[in-house]
Amino acid sequence: MLSQQQKNNLFKYFMILLYLVTGLFLLYFLYTGWDYYRLPLQEKIRHPQYQNLKPGGRISHGLGIMGSLMMISLLFYSLRKRVKAFRRWGALNRWLNFHIFLGIMGPLFVILHTTFKVDGLVAVSFWSMIAVALSGVFGRFIYVQIPRNIVGIELSKDKAMNINERLKSKIQYEYQLDDQEFVTLEEEIGVHFTSDSFFKVFVSLVLIDLILFFRRPRIYKRVEEKLNISRARIKTLVNLTVQQAKLEQRIHFLNQIQQIFHYWHVIHKPFAILMYLIMMIHVGIVVWLGYTWF
Repeated sequence: MLSQQQKNNLFKYFMILLYLVTGLFLLYFLYTGWDYYRLPLQEKIRHPQYQNLKPGGRISHGLGIMGSLMMISLLFYSLRKRVKAFRRWGALNRWLNFHIFLGIMGPLFVILHTTFKVDGLVAVSFWSMIAVALSGVFGRFIYVQIPRNIVGIELSKDKAMNINERLKSKIQYEYQLDDQEFVTLEEEIGVHFTSDSFFKVFVSLVLIDLILFFRRPRIYKRVEEKLNISRARIKTLVNLTVQQAKLEQRIHFLNQIQQIFHYWHVIHKPFAILMYLIMMIHVGIVVWLGYTWF
């Protein structure tokens, strides 16, 4: 039987494949229809692919249906979180990753459906959809800053602190580091920010990720110079210590992060409700007027 970590790895590869296949599918339609999409509105009617690529055309209409179904499917994540009967249907973090996939790809399908031209009431739904997608990216970043277990369940501050201490002990034990050597290692990682401002906390979290990403090669070199550890083991040691440093910083900012996440929900939901409301009106009018797919 597969462990939870093995299941997470398999799901990660599945999502990479899904993004790749769906991205190539979208790029194909963008490439084949580019001559049509770039024309001014009044000239599109004379294009040979007009009947296929206009918003009500066979291809664009199908893309719109696919995009709309993806956007509607976003609601299943909310059901998974809130309905008790669904709690055994897979790990929450995997549901979230698939939710994000739908939230990215759904709007891209809808953009092709609109042929990059929106106006009237539909424009409100379209820009609400874009706001939902962009705020979703922000929400995902904040979500991963909150300490969680392997299946995506939020940890209490005490549990997160216990994990942090165990991770420290593991690093010291496996690499035979005394307290002073561990302090030296932490100083080389050295990305600690303190603030009570929501904005500054968010900026600090972004800077921590960026600094650690760009400084990683330099950190490898400095740690190798200062500690008596083989080159082959330096990378794993630094990566573990970076993981521990990030966790420690997230614990420090936990209250502010949770408040930011709460306010994000307050902003994110109205855009989603408006998007779904106008989408239903749009679909209802289209069906009422007889603009079916075939």
